[in-house]
Amino acid sequence: MSVPLFFALYCLEAGLFFIIVPWTRVWSMNSLLHATPALILLSANPFVRGFVSGFGVAHLLVGVKDIMRIAAGRKDGRPE
Repeated sequence: MSVPLFFALYCLEAGLFFIIVPWTRVWSMNSLLHATPALILLSANPFVRGFVSGFGVAHLLVGVKDIMRIAAGRKDGRPE
């Protein structure tokens, strides 16, 4: 059961990261993005930030679904 649980926890953590970080100062002050002017403009685009946040929402949904599946399996007595 540890691998599915770790995957679910990873999805929850990555989801929160991808939802929050694009809208913080960490995203705009990234030294890798400052290497190329085109990447600076691309990272400042609200559409790109929204896309990354949507990716985070997808991660959260997968993590919640897996946690619910693991909890249901434990309740039924099935090891997962």
